[in-house]
Amino acid sequence: MAREQEEYDMEQEMELEALQAILMDDIVELSDADREELRLDDVGITGKCYRIKVEAVEDAEPNTFPPVLGLVFAHTEKYPDEPPFLKLESMSSLTVSDLDKLTAMLGEKVDECLGMSMIYELCTEAKDWMQNKMGMNDVIEDEEEKKKRKEQEEEEERARQRAEGTPVTPETFAAWKEKFDKEMEEKMGKKVDENEHKLTGRKFFETRDVVEVEESSDEEEDSLDSFP
Repeated sequence: MAREQEEYDMEQEMELEALQAILMDDIVELSDADREELRLDDVGITGKCYRIKVEAVEDAEPNTFPPVLGLVFAHTEKYPDEPPFLKLESMSSLTVSDLDKLTAMLGEKVDECLGMSMIYELCTEAKDWMQNKMGMNDVIEDEEEKKKRKEQEEEEERARQRAEGTPVTPETFAAWKEKFDKEMEEKMGKKVDENEHKLTGRKFFETRDVVEVEESSDEEEDSLDSFP
């Protein structure tokens, strides 16, 4: 069933609002001068057009020049059921060959994503491509980011285990048994220690009788010694 144009307009507007909320200053509407320079009217783009700044490395070190892509896009009439208008620009350290490869790669991604909002996904793909080009995917994550990612993964694992229960494997069983045996040893050791210092009722009275007999014998001896 074909969608009404109103549905397309609403979906495009919602995507744009989401992009602006996420990207903030990294997304700008093209000025008339930019539109004229890109000759957008010549390719039939009469509506609003935007440029997204896609950086391979955020907050780059001074005197370094990592790739920065300008991803220009506009919603076409039936987007996302048809491809958006896309044009790529080098804002830093990207060659014509790089732009050609990126254009081909993003074109394939567009085909995969038809039917759903895709602009942010295209930005992510472009960023990953630039990072791979730099060979930086293994080093761009700083310690704070690693810590946050690890905490998030651990929390997700805890949530999964709460929902599904911890699966019993030889490793998890061995860990549980070791902990259980240790706790039992501690409890048994404490019990033995308490028994060594604790008299039963019978032992208490037996001990008391012995003490009383000894005291009585001592008193009798004292009495005999004092008898004239």
